[in-house]
Amino acid sequence: MRVTSGSRGLRRTLATLVALGVGATVLGIPPGSQPWGDAASAAARVDGSTEATAAASCWEIKQEFPRAKSGVYWLSTPEMVGPEQFYCDQEREGGGWVLIGRGREGWSAANAGVGEVAEVRSAVTGPSAFSPRQLSSETIGELLGGQRVDQLQDGVRLVRAKNQGGTSWQEASFTFATPRGDWSWQFENDQRVRSFTIDGRTRSGGVTRDFGSDSSYRRVSSTTGATQGWQGGFGFGRLVRGNPSDSSYLWSKDTRSGYARPFTQVYLRPKLKSGDLFAPIPDSGTPARTGTTVVDSLALPQPWSVTGLGAGPQSLEGFNEAAAFTESGGRVFVGGNFTAVQRTAAGAGKADQRYLAAFDRDSGEWDPAFRPRFDNAIRALAELPGGRVAVGGYFTRVNDERHQGLVVLDAVTGEIDRQFTGRLVNRLSGGVPIVRALDVQGDWLYVAGSFTHGLGGTVANEQYMRAAGRFSVHDGTPDHTWNPELNGTVVSIDASEREDRVYLAGYFTASRGRTANKAAAVTAVGNDLFTWRPQYSASNRSGYQQAVLEVGDRVWLAGSEHSLFSFSRDDFTRLSGSIGLPGGDFQALAAAGDAVYGGCHCFGDQYEGAFTWPNVGSAWSEVNPIWGTGAWDAATGERITGFNGSFSNYRGAGSWALFVDSAGTLWQGGDYSHSTDARYAKQWSSGFTRQPLRDSQAPSTPARFGIERAGDELVFRWDASSDDRGVKAYQLLREDRVLATVTGTEATLPAEEPDARYFVRAIDARGNASASTAATRVGEATEPDPESPEPLPVIDAGSEWSFAFSAKPLPADWAAPGFDDSAWDRGPAPFGWGHADIATKLEADTPKPLVSVYRKTFEIEDAAAVSQLRLTTRADDGIVVYVNGAEVGRANVSDPLAGHGSYADSSPNAQAALAHPVVIDVPAEQLRSGANTIAVSVHSGYRLTSSHSFELEAVAVPRATRG
Repeated sequence: MRVTSGSRGLRRTLATLVALGVGATVLGIPPGSQPWGDAASAAARVDGSTEATAAASCWEIKQEFPRAKSGVYWLSTPEMVGPEQFYCDQEREGGGWVLIGRGREGWSAANAGVGEVAEVRSAVTGPSAFSPRQLSSETIGELLGGQRVDQLQDGVRLVRAKNQGGTSWQEASFTFATPRGDWSWQFENDQRVRSFTIDGRTRSGGVTRDFGSDSSYRRVSSTTGATQGWQGGFGFGRLVRGNPSDSSYLWSKDTRSGYARPFTQVYLRPKLKSGDLFAPIPDSGTPARTGTTVVDSLALPQPWSVTGLGAGPQSLEGFNEAAAFTESGGRVFVGGNFTAVQRTAAGAGKADQRYLAAFDRDSGEWDPAFRPRFDNAIRALAELPGGRVAVGGYFTRVNDERHQGLVVLDAVTGEIDRQFTGRLVNRLSGGVPIVRALDVQGDWLYVAGSFTHGLGGTVANEQYMRAAGRFSVHDGTPDHTWNPELNGTVVSIDASEREDRVYLAGYFTASRGRTANKAAAVTAVGNDLFTWRPQYSASNRSGYQQAVLEVGDRVWLAGSEHSLFSFSRDDFTRLSGSIGLPGGDFQALAAAGDAVYGGCHCFGDQYEGAFTWPNVGSAWSEVNPIWGTGAWDAATGERITGFNGSFSNYRGAGSWALFVDSAGTLWQGGDYSHSTDARYAKQWSSGFTRQPLRDSQAPSTPARFGIERAGDELVFRWDASSDDRGVKAYQLLREDRVLATVTGTEATLPAEEPDARYFVRAIDARGNASASTAATRVGEATEPDPESPEPLPVIDAGSEWSFAFSAKPLPADWAAPGFDDSAWDRGPAPFGWGHADIATKLEADTPKPLVSVYRKTFEIEDAAAVSQLRLTTRADDGIVVYVNGAEVGRANVSDPLAGHGSYADSSPNAQAALAHPVVIDVPAEQLRSGANTIAVSVHSGYRLTSSHSFELEAVAVPRATRG
């Protein structure tokens, strides 16, 4: 098969991969052998030798080709966005097994797995494979074709080394007796084993953390403790010792310890056949495919962190480095009990900044201009209108002034807002008001904690508001008509977006003398109490509740005895339950998109469908790993296993604050010390960590798909799709499945089935797929939908621009349409340095200027016929774009003046800048018929940045003519 992609050939065949050593096999099968072994034709439908002939499973290949050898094959199920290559064991235990993980010690329990798919298949045995590589639970689910894990007839197969030299091997397998729908790498729990076979002997019973028939080699132990060096794996019994040597196939922390961790391969054998799974694609094509709107398990880079412990009372829970978040003006504010900000664990860039700091929302860079001074810990933050931030906590002085528990600051300067004069008083023991929670709804700032009275604004006298109340967001006047009057500390408050009620959670038992046991729902007008009698997880006590949040038609309640429950908003019927065991209390909630996020000091298993603790019973539906934070479906209450981060903590406090910013990034705060980044590497993330929103937007459908015959080949062409984060590839489909994947907008294939129906769709880097084109045959072409007119090129890549790169200040009107740029230099894009494809290199005397600027004029015949102008560019390091003198967009530049001395907020490398294009949609009102001017300033993060570049493409989107 010959596949071309534009001007570049794209050939992805198994023979090529084997020649590169990808097909290196387990237990002595040599690389370089043809794994299918039957000299099967490349045109065979399910031999797995090419993308076009992908099989539904390794087992299907083995059934069709009994002499198939072990190696790398193409597999595809309807659950997969397209074919992918996996390692198949075709010669042991009957063949047909797909490798889903391999390694020695240090296996991860996270659903995200470890490494890319290619890493799992590329080194399957030997010392180079000792470092674990595991497919994600999502990928494994796709390989199962929708089948439940507990329905696999052959269970989970383990191939384990039995000696240090790797010359003796063991076969083991087991099946589940308890529910197991989705795959999980967490085996250190009480999932019951139905049966197990080790060295040919079959037995029943046991749990996944420890089962077997002796204390030696006929045992599988996934228990992780000091004896095992805290290293996960599929260990033998206590009598088996290994060696910590890098070359030993049998590892233990020393030569005296038992429960040795052997090098292990994990296989599954889904018995799937293509004919049973794939159905003909309708003539209308395939619909778009997107993933769940949830954040990624892998963290963003962490340029700054918070560290140290301040004056917060250590005898109370929750006084960790980070305990509260809010956002204002493109920055996220982090509050807590920290004493400093710094770049690295070694202390680089350390600055004394206590309890409250501001960070750029996108880059994570610390804002050194925001430097308020507090004398004690912060526990709550909320954004107020007018660029202000409300702060609550244990403090008594702010910026050297007396402010007890509550203050409002200017979000830019950190100065105290003089218009907001609301304050709290505590007439109970201790006498100091404490704020534990804040929320804003409508014109009210809701305040909760430990206090008795409030005053301020237009009210000079103290107004009774015990443990919870509200102030005008404008001047701090307390509302004397709303006072739930709770008899204990409130630690969480959520005012419904419907503005009809307010939810509270904490240590109280009554509201105005009425029963309100640790949770309450109070009307927003008046103080009526909804009937809510939560049944808690421990039968012998009600426990305290730490967090409450309304999401859609559910109310989520999180608290003690490891519980996270949801209730009907209408009648408060309990709808879902989740219990950690072993684990810790839930103490934070946040929601966005499809997900509700729950934070806890839980580092083990979460039993879904469970409602009691410490005995979760047997009615639970599934058990999944959790490490500090989990995600649940906001509509159904089911666990979203696609988010399952891997973190480390200083003291085991876990997550005490969760916040989803305006870009969809989840900020997690507590006593975090490290997170796992996109490279699957551990990074220092003191106090908080950031998880980006997974891309769940599909590309647009390719337009004008046509097929022509050229001799014995078919030539396919189509117009490019657009995507908010860039199109990665296109898939050609034939009849019922993917035929080929290419990176350009043209492909040439043998004319094997010229009368077949063909389709094309776009794929982005996250695997979201556009809706495909309609069915097309040779000699046909699909036309674009007149309701989605084809964009018209306005500025092409590589176009010529006027530019200036000098330390000399620019005139104030440099971006205006009438500015005379005739004295500037001219050249083709891309401009800059640090990239391989720079067409015009920027050079200047030292010190190197921070900013380069560009101008270009383009024509639009009739602006009224254009719906918008779409600009695609990059932020390397930061960029501000103007059209006809008005700013239309910026990225990574927070300086509102964006002048010639303005730094970018961070310095992404060249690859990162290209991988995250900046797309700006300019409304038609900003355009003119005739000449239009684009002006751009590009800013470096520092003078010696490794890359600085500019390129821009523009298309005009016509208005739809159908109407």
